[in-house]
Amino acid sequence: MSPWKEEPSLSQTLSTKSHHLSTEQQRMIHCIRLLGDLLKERPRRSVYRRFAMEQNWPSPESIIRQFGSWAEALAIAGYEWHGETTVELPDKMPKYTRDDIIETLALYSRDMGSIITLKKYQEWRKLHPKAPSHYHIVKTFGSWHDACAEAGLEASVTYSKSELSNALREAIHEMGFSLSFEAYREWAKRNNKPSTKAILHRYGSWSAAIHAVESEIFSSKL
Repeated sequence: MSPWKEEPSLSQTLSTKSHHLSTEQQRMIHCIRLLGDLLKERPRRSVYRRFAMEQNWPSPESIIRQFGSWAEALAIAGYEWHGETTVELPDKMPKYTRDDIIETLALYSRDMGSIITLKKYQEWRKLHPKAPSHYHIVKTFGSWHDACAEAGLEASVTYSKSELSNALREAIHEMGFSLSFEAYREWAKRNNKPSTKAILHRYGSWSAAIHAVESEIFSSKL
């Protein structure tokens, strides 16, 4: 029996609802789409909050009150919910026990082998969307490494340059271009992202890492 509980998908839930939006709801959806067009990706709630304060848009809390959850508002705005690609979660999260997670990691090991990275787990989870996200795993065990160790797996800490770059991009999106070494270190711990040590090993220095990623961001906007 699968260790995770089968639940209807968000799209299935939404298909049963009527989307006759009020003027205020239309404005909220419009703001979400504006930000999505600017970022060229599905807006995360934390990023939207910063823009909302600057642009005097409806707050994410107001949007959640109107639509029931951030995920549902995103779906109405045209962004499907893909839990495996983000650390942000729907307001009502499924519950997983430690045994559920251990059993899930055993299933991963059967399919993928005993060495596990976050990227490999996320790729595997695309085929098993009801499996707990890395957020749930870290929340339950305290760290990714502790969960892997208890499941008898070897957690690899090797990151590609693109993985490190993506982590820095995400942190910059949330905290701005003035991102400091200390701010990133705390953010990485909270979000189970590559450590400052991994970044320094790849780029040589913090300033070189920030300069490289900022150059990539600005080049992509030209």
